[in-house]
Amino acid sequence: MKKTTAAIFGIVLLSTCLAFGQENPAEKGLSSITMDAIKAQLGFLASDWTEGRMIGEKGEAISADYIASMLQLAGVKPGGDIPLPGGLKSYFQNFVLNKSIPGEDQILTVKTVQGSSSKTVAFTYNTDYTLRISGTTTEVEAPVVFGGYCYLNEKPGYTDFSSIDVKGKFVLRIPGTPQFLSQKISAEEIAAYNRGLESEIRKMGAIGIIDINNNALSLVRLQANDSRSSSPAENNPRPGYISGTYSIPGKAVADNFIRISVTEKTANQILLGTGIDIEEYLRKANAGEQYKITPFNKSIYFKSSVKNIQVPVKNVIGIIPGNNPEKVIVLGAHYDHMGMGNGYIWNGADDNGSGTVGVMTIARAIIATGKKPEKTIVVALWTAEEEGLLGSRYWVQNPTVPIKSVAINVNFDMISRYISENEPKKVTMTYTSSHPVFKDITAANLNKYKIDLIVDYQPSPDPPGGTDHRSFVAAGIPIMRFKPGHREDYHKPTDEISTINWDIMEKIIKISFLNVWDLSEKNW
Repeated sequence: MKKTTAAIFGIVLLSTCLAFGQENPAEKGLSSITMDAIKAQLGFLASDWTEGRMIGEKGEAISADYIASMLQLAGVKPGGDIPLPGGLKSYFQNFVLNKSIPGEDQILTVKTVQGSSSKTVAFTYNTDYTLRISGTTTEVEAPVVFGGYCYLNEKPGYTDFSSIDVKGKFVLRIPGTPQFLSQKISAEEIAAYNRGLESEIRKMGAIGIIDINNNALSLVRLQANDSRSSSPAENNPRPGYISGTYSIPGKAVADNFIRISVTEKTANQILLGTGIDIEEYLRKANAGEQYKITPFNKSIYFKSSVKNIQVPVKNVIGIIPGNNPEKVIVLGAHYDHMGMGNGYIWNGADDNGSGTVGVMTIARAIIATGKKPEKTIVVALWTAEEEGLLGSRYWVQNPTVPIKSVAINVNFDMISRYISENEPKKVTMTYTSSHPVFKDITAANLNKYKIDLIVDYQPSPDPPGGTDHRSFVAAGIPIMRFKPGHREDYHKPTDEISTINWDIMEKIIKISFLNVWDLSEKNW
């Protein structure tokens, strides 16, 4: 009897041990995601040692080497396109960007025609105006029109620009949107409108935009409602990088659409004698009242010479081979930031040290499952996102795996902030609306693994945003992205480790790993 009891006990014990030994792969991966590991990685990436991770600078090279080392340590295979001795690949996709910097000739004048005579007033570069450098030397003389806010959207029953002929002309405008709109349409709609405004003005045939902004000298990146264009210069000193613009070398002549930013004094000189009162316009527009904008007989002469240099950069690419190499998931985040200037370092802890650490941590968790994924997973850390999504755009144009095999891009950009102090658990999830399975998987994993996040699901056929998933959207590839929210430290030197919300960052990394694992394992 004792022998029988002992045998039964042994069988039960063995079964229990086997059960523990057969832990769910997803749970094994999840257990590898620890706060200590997250803090350690971000502690280096967002330190002064990496000098703001500006493209083409020492800090970016140090960061790329660090990321490649971490991928190698985790067991992620190199996925770059540069062969090493012995036929092996490196972790780097090396390429060059074209950097355009101002040349010696920078001229801006306004000419007023009065009967048979004319009067010309010249403005001083980097005093009265600054500009976004294009890729080619440009010289043009063209009429100028005042467009106010250039608001074109008929939805709230207000427009101040649609009847103005801008073809072949400069458009003098006020950045932003009328204040009353915040009560009529959502902040997301306003942001989407501002992002698309330049494209709309181009379609109308304008040759350039002249923005009125007293902080013109802190404002080379001319994006309405961006902290770089609205913060006082003394609180947001510009980093050295903004003296030029970057582009991917191509077969066509570089875009030469003109973007100028002028001081209020310069704008007043352009409008002198036209009868247009900016203060009166603002009063009416901000209240939702129409202001009659009349044409006037003035023209702008503009000349800008450009010097071009080549800057070597690199994407960091790893790969986790799956059983099906014809189905690929791309995990992506940009690792570059804004560099140094005027005694400040833009360490970019949230933007985008947090997303970079998220991708590296998820890659390690996938390896930690102990199981080969069904789909192949590309681990991509992009360069030059801050310069116009250039690293991800380059990869989409020059993929290291067949682009037709890419099933989804999961993007990570700024994952360590909350939307507001009143909603510390809330995040948004943007995803391609043709794939509701992305929402279903997320909701199921949040519930199953008790991850305490409140998700605002935002499906879209054309998922918005100013970050790298847009390179994939443009190529027709589905995307998914978690985003808590912008905070006051966005694109400022104060985006430091001390401002990180570690709790929400860890939770986003965990739910993202679970989602990626399910997306790899399941048919959808």
